[in-house]
Amino acid sequence: MTSDPTFKPLYPDVLGAITGGPRVNMEDIECALGVFPRRAYLNQPLEVVIVLQSMIDVPAQLKIGIRIPTKDREGEVAIIDTEKSTVSVSLDAGEVGVFRIPLIARPPTHAGKDFPVRIAIRYRAPENRKMIRPTGGGVPPTMLSVSSFKLQVLQEVEYVSHKWNESTEIMTVYFDVVAKNMPGGSHNLKPRYESLWKQHEMHEETVLARTYYDEALEIAHSMAYGSAYIWMLDAVEERFARRGMPLHPGENKAIAKMMTYTIDEAINREPDYDVEKTRWFKGLCSVYARRPELIHENRNEIISKHVFEGVLYEALLMAFRILRTRVKENLGSHSEQLNYTDKVLTWFAGHGEADLSYVYLPLVLCGLAISRLVKSNVTENPWDISDDLIEAYHGRSRLITNTADPVFDMLDELLEKHQKTLRAQRIERPTH
Repeated sequence: MTSDPTFKPLYPDVLGAITGGPRVNMEDIECALGVFPRRAYLNQPLEVVIVLQSMIDVPAQLKIGIRIPTKDREGEVAIIDTEKSTVSVSLDAGEVGVFRIPLIARPPTHAGKDFPVRIAIRYRAPENRKMIRPTGGGVPPTMLSVSSFKLQVLQEVEYVSHKWNESTEIMTVYFDVVAKNMPGGSHNLKPRYESLWKQHEMHEETVLARTYYDEALEIAHSMAYGSAYIWMLDAVEERFARRGMPLHPGENKAIAKMMTYTIDEAINREPDYDVEKTRWFKGLCSVYARRPELIHENRNEIISKHVFEGVLYEALLMAFRILRTRVKENLGSHSEQLNYTDKVLTWFAGHGEADLSYVYLPLVLCGLAISRLVKSNVTENPWDISDDLIEAYHGRSRLITNTADPVFDMLDELLEKHQKTLRAQRIERPTH
């Protein structure tokens, strides 16, 4: 049990444990929208499924509007029955739940694809609310208020991806009608809400996480498994590619170095760095509480796979702090940096479109600045990352917008300093 009685883990990402990624961030509320089954027969019910996750410490009142189609894609009449066009729910502080809205297609509706159901979500919350969940996800819960069977059913729903430039107030999910008529009959079309996780369960989450605090702290400080760099290199490449932003080798190396610095080097090099208060350490405690057998696995693999978002969050904020003394550009206030970091994490969680700035500012820039403090291997030449980033710059040049110009001005400045230092130290560029 931890010797720190004030230690509190992060609120678990219940929504992410259900959807595996897709979510829509509405600031105080996160949601995911899906339909099950995706293909339904005439007279066979299907359900619009809405997973709702409160991000705040006070209750919120939600009103959900449902607009069903009256015609198919060919302009023919479609009859889709549902009981209500508007439903309401009160979401407690930190609560996660699922709303199921039954629909049924009736004759003379024709078989067809992509019948749209539009969902509008409005909510009210007190002005004095505080965020209690990390933006963009985190570690899964150790427990839920539903059976493993119900959880599996929810996980099998096809949740829709929502583009950054689409309204978060009106979302659309699609279903198909199959050319087969099931026997008619009465069906219960009443919308149903079920709570999956409530704030009182945070007490048990805290007790379990505290149980593994000392082990997690020892592992966090341990270098018994060597540098985390090769693990982070693979994780960064995979995670950015998954979000539609494949990286050039130099970008991948720089980001992996910054994230490795955050967990391996900052503990000894950054005077104000308190590992026990970081998101990745709190996440590590919760990971071990959920899966104690992982304590005996490779520390670097566990961190790169299970608390990547926590490391990314800390790396972003640390990179801003380090860069402040390395570049001339104004990097904004701390609150602006926090907002930017939340935006990057939201994009990483599946809501939003790729932006080249998320790659470079501040991760690649600071990864270059601290690159010599994180070795990839004993034969690494410090010219390599410089040459790789110049190559990446040429490859990205057609994507660079006016808003990204200051970022690449900083890159030029840091590349010049990096190369000047190498020449002053008479470090030779390798011949390939």
